[in-house]
Amino acid sequence: MIQLDARLAAIAAFVPPGTSFADIGGDHAYLAAALVRDGGAPRGVVGDLSAGACAAARRTVQAHVLADRIAVRQGDGLSVLVPGEAEAVVIAGMGGALIAQILGRNPDVLAHVKALVLQPMNGAARLRAWLYENGWHAADEALARAGGRIYEIIRAEPGRAEMPADVFLHVGENLIEKRDPLLAAFIAEKIAKLRRAAEGMAQSKEARTSRAYRAVTERIAALEELLKI
Repeated sequence: MIQLDARLAAIAAFVPPGTSFADIGGDHAYLAAALVRDGGAPRGVVGDLSAGACAAARRTVQAHVLADRIAVRQGDGLSVLVPGEAEAVVIAGMGGALIAQILGRNPDVLAHVKALVLQPMNGAARLRAWLYENGWHAADEALARAGGRIYEIIRAEPGRAEMPADVFLHVGENLIEKRDPLLAAFIAEKIAKLRRAAEGMAQSKEARTSRAYRAVTERIAALEELLKI
């Protein structure tokens, strides 16, 4: 059995069982190897722009004797796939804005995907907004703590839905409904970061009267209300 840390395990749990998948930016291919060998996925593709990452991924695939079921391809984003090849796509460990760009570059491939499993390192609000703007919605979300950091994982599915309120772009509504055990700590971290930003802006009279400053203070208040739920 391949051991995954809490972040990768949470990502793996969101990949629908029995589906072909692609891990874009798959690095060492640990997730792909675990899904194919232990998770019931029939086959997978690992794509990465880096030649070094692809070499590391091939070593993992070969070590677990999975070369006939996991293809490793060097390339940019979804361009490593042909339409219909992957029913689920994982993109993890990148900024939310970059993930949105990757998804938008190959609409012919994305049109055949039934589930996206996304783990943004930052910019999750922008990523969620992109999903809702482009015919996707957050079907489920989870938090995972690994290496002293809390990560958010989004499982998105095709289907138009109403754009969430601003606060739920920053903290997924599914997390609130599920009462995720890491939720309070996750929100507290966001509030602390926003307060530091607000304190810095408050040093300037011009910044204190700006729309950006008002947006930050309003978001802090909205997040504080979430802690009371």
